[in-house]
Amino acid sequence: MIHLLPDAFDGAEALSPAATPYAEALARLASIRTALGIVEQVAGRPASATLSNDAIIAAGWPQAAPAAQRAFDTRSARVAAAAAAGLEAIAARHEAGQSPHPAAIERLARELGGGLADLDQLFSL
Repeated sequence: MIHLLPDAFDGAEALSPAATPYAEALARLASIRTALGIVEQVAGRPASATLSNDAIIAAGWPQAAPAAQRAFDTRSARVAAAAAAGLEAIAARHEAGQSPHPAAIERLARELGGGLADLDQLFSL
């Protein structure tokens, strides 16, 4: 089973308790961007160069209210789950010797791209 939610961030022991959620958030974003790049390549397009501005999140995270941090966690978990499910569907079709439907690939790419944009906006306001 594919999952993009970090069980435990590698090296989290060396980080302060306040830094660990931020590090996990960035790790989740990196996983979602990687999944989107894979989906774009399956669609026959080059992977997007920059889809999320980590600097905006880095600047906004320490001052963000706990509610905003929880909203980010909830939203990023939802996008990561969609990415994992989409990659599993692509892999299942590939293993069955079939190509994924182009419209489904395009929809997944839009969902993941939109999810990343939504996450960027959470801390850019």
